[in-house]
Amino acid sequence: MRICVIYPIARWLTGLPCGGAEKQIGLLAEGWTRHGHEVMVIASEYRDAPTSTRGVLIRAPWNPDERVSRPRALACRYPDLTRLLRRANADLYYLRGAQIYSRWSIAGGHAVDAPVLLGLASDRNLQPEAGRMILSAGHRASQRPLAHLAWLALQRPALRAADVIIAQTEAQATQCARMRLPHALIPSIVEVPSPDLLERPQGWDVAWAGNAHGGAGRDKGVAIITELARALPRARFVVVGTLSDGALVDEVRRLSTLANVTVLGPVEYGRAQEVLASSRLVLNTSPTEGFSNVMLEGWALGKPSLALNVNPNQLLADRAWPPTTARENSYTGTLGSCAGGDVSLLARLIDAALQDNGGRERVGAIGQAYVADWHAADAVCARYEAFAALPAPRREA
Repeated sequence: MRICVIYPIARWLTGLPCGGAEKQIGLLAEGWTRHGHEVMVIASEYRDAPTSTRGVLIRAPWNPDERVSRPRALACRYPDLTRLLRRANADLYYLRGAQIYSRWSIAGGHAVDAPVLLGLASDRNLQPEAGRMILSAGHRASQRPLAHLAWLALQRPALRAADVIIAQTEAQATQCARMRLPHALIPSIVEVPSPDLLERPQGWDVAWAGNAHGGAGRDKGVAIITELARALPRARFVVVGTLSDGALVDEVRRLSTLANVTVLGPVEYGRAQEVLASSRLVLNTSPTEGFSNVMLEGWALGKPSLALNVNPNQLLADRAWPPTTARENSYTGTLGSCAGGDVSLLARLIDAALQDNGGRERVGAIGQAYVADWHAADAVCARYEAFAALPAPRREA
């Protein structure tokens, strides 16, 4: 089977540091290749000649060195993209998140009567906030009308044109149902860690990993890390990721001055896994997520998750530690704790978890079992493959 993936970035496949959405793209592409499929990733920000890496063909849809304005891109580049997708003649097309050219990508797949799947990378992909993400716009009032127009003209039509919306969480699936979008819930994919990672000594107490760059003012809750580190001076925090967004410069500087915080900045994937493996807990301070890759990777390594706001599929206990005991066929409330937006409570939950060695080990073992049951690569890739048999109605994108 031929599978065509459309996404701006292919950093995971080329071995560069990347965010969660592009990591999901890379893991899926590798998994499909292992299943014997022919996979091509069309990446608009890819700057090199077409190349095959890890069994996946990567290419740019147009000359990446040619700089054009957005209006000219709409007139010239995106028709080129549609023609390329037609020539690919794939059996299944897959795109992810909120992209400026999603409508044209869907039209290209439908032109060859192939089903097109649109995977959600964040809860915000279903909201007008997606317009701001598409334009990499900040939160200034002057940018809101244009961002809302991008939602109306680009993302909302793409959601309605796709054959199936792939939800990461039950909450996203519920929202798709409310919007009357055809959808399916498929768990995010995660790699099984190497055995040597599971034996690493724990040099840090709390690990936070995330990226915020590109000038869109993404709020990943970095200021909350500072607040928590000050409230827990004996706990050792480590921070990993690219935090180059202009709105975060001062906060990252303040965070770096704290004696109990180590800011490593961007690191390659293997090193990031070592950091998580060398920590007792994984921390999430974002106001919103899709399904956090860092949580998944932490659970695969046997690390409980402590979150300020996000609680995917209610897997974290609400405002309590230790989490409740797992029931048969259910992991609800067992993989860590969520503070429900209360920073002071989150600090207390972190402290309680760090004092409870037995509880952390119990939660860690449950997390590893959960990942094996729901997020293993072979099972996730097979769920996607089933959609290749869908008839793709011709629809206006």
